[in-house]
Amino acid sequence: MEDSRSDQDSTTGRRGWKGRASLGPGLVFLAAMTGPGSILSNAAAGASYGYDLIWALALALLFRYVWVNTSARYVLVTGESLLQGYARMGRWLVWTILGAAVLVRHSTNLYTILLMGNAVHALIPLPFAASGAIWTLFFTVLGFAMMFWGGYPAMERACRLLVAIMAGWLVAAALLSRPQPARILWGALVPWIPPTEGTYSAVLILTAIIGAQVGTLSNLTYAYFIGEKGWRGPSAIKKQRFDLLSSFGCRFLMGALLQVAAAGTLRPLGIKPETAGDLLRIFTETVGVIGAISFGLGVWAVCFSNFVCGTAGYALILRDICRRFVGRLAKPGGAAELPAGHDPVYRWSVAVLGLSPLYILLTKVEPVALALTVRSLVVVLIPILGAALLVLTNNKALMGSHRNGWLSNLAMSLMLLISLYLTGRNGLGLWHKLARP
Repeated sequence: MEDSRSDQDSTTGRRGWKGRASLGPGLVFLAAMTGPGSILSNAAAGASYGYDLIWALALALLFRYVWVNTSARYVLVTGESLLQGYARMGRWLVWTILGAAVLVRHSTNLYTILLMGNAVHALIPLPFAASGAIWTLFFTVLGFAMMFWGGYPAMERACRLLVAIMAGWLVAAALLSRPQPARILWGALVPWIPPTEGTYSAVLILTAIIGAQVGTLSNLTYAYFIGEKGWRGPSAIKKQRFDLLSSFGCRFLMGALLQVAAAGTLRPLGIKPETAGDLLRIFTETVGVIGAISFGLGVWAVCFSNFVCGTAGYALILRDICRRFVGRLAKPGGAAELPAGHDPVYRWSVAVLGLSPLYILLTKVEPVALALTVRSLVVVLIPILGAALLVLTNNKALMGSHRNGWLSNLAMSLMLLISLYLTGRNGLGLWHKLARP
């Protein structure tokens, strides 16, 4: 029987919100995990190696699906939040996640809001020198209002439109690139690493694609989105799995379409993009007015949806930590009895994470370099979180018949090995950077 709590809207207090569709948290998570970094890694793959690395995207998303689905299963089966589970490994892990979440989301939002404003400026330039900054301020405040007052229901509704815009842009970009279906199919189904061409080696791009999917704290947010949707108990596992599979299928198609578009547009010119802003300029110059409009609109949709859903997801993590582990803010039942949209802790978290990056408009700080440095430091946490999740979801006392099978354990173990490799590689890179005179 369906959990009776799933009939009562924990976010709005109205009946029926969660029953309107079996999709929702996956769409919000799709928006949260698709950001400028995802655009750049897939565009670099297509620009450098054509269709040959589409299979790598599928592999990376498979690893990420296992991680996120395992996290969601833990929450649904045990009734605990994800941070409650990690607290079983030690409170130090909770405090580490708290600090890492604030650093990662703040540094990510610095360049996300800048690119968001620049994308709109390319489409609708205002008659002012600070046109891009004005658009950045406008959409940052709009996104903040959506998170602060609208809560999860507003984000889910908005994501249906934003994901449609992103998909439409990518389809248009791929079609304008004159794709070759037979070669695309080969690149998607035949895994191989082509010889190095130009600036980026295939191994480097492969690492970037996998790292963008596996090595990120945003993997924790989906478990909180299903809680906001109101899905509870093992009876929700089936619809949760369908929701997540649909989300990842859409994410694969979007990434593959971007690789196809870059292969047909950038590769013939020998252009290797270094930032997502470069992509906006390049597509504007190479595919004409229709391409420029579709790409600008698509980049805005990616950045705005990532800003809103990613920031809200991290705010839910901070709220959970505060309501369970932080002195006077803690409540006996955690945060379950108070909808996130009405919780002052969630609202303050949204304000800090969403509005504090606006100082970037007044400085000359290079946000991309800052974000990469922060991620190089925080990536050390990813293998620890993966290993802790593996231990928790193999605990028979906690999971019962829903504990991991051999296939999930194999995939999680492979993912941990990849995470350890990425940790070592990023650590060495940061060491060499700091050691330079």
